[in-house]
Amino acid sequence: MSAIVGLTNIVRQLDRSVQPDEVVTPADAADATKLSRLFTRLLSDVADLRRRFAPRWVEFEDRVVDATGTTLYRFSHNFDGRARWWVVDWSGATTEPRLVRQPTSDNNTLVLVSYAAGTVTLRVEAAG
Repeated sequence: MSAIVGLTNIVRQLDRSVQPDEVVTPADAADATKLSRLFTRLLSDVADLRRRFAPRWVEFEDRVVDATGTTLYRFSHNFDGRARWWVVDWSGATTEPRLVRQPTSDNNTLVLVSYAAGTVTLRVEAAG
């Protein structure tokens, strides 16, 4: 469930069940012209949904990293292509993480070194 909690602590659900915009009656289904228009709109909507890019992603939670800048941390995403990444959560001695992508990264594995010690959660996303 996705929700927004307002200042008054009232929870408003965002992902409600979907209701159709129109109802097709048996009389509508019997009319070939109406049925044809309905199917055309449906096929157009389905085609639009199939064209939308929704990147795959994976999160690597609570990975402990050191501050040596030499230890290689491997994050296998298996996207078979370029990946984008960013820190979702960080706790450590410094106020921010200092992670650097390494040239040994490939299409299926992100390789990082860290220059700050802490615990990191990374999100890795297919670049498309």
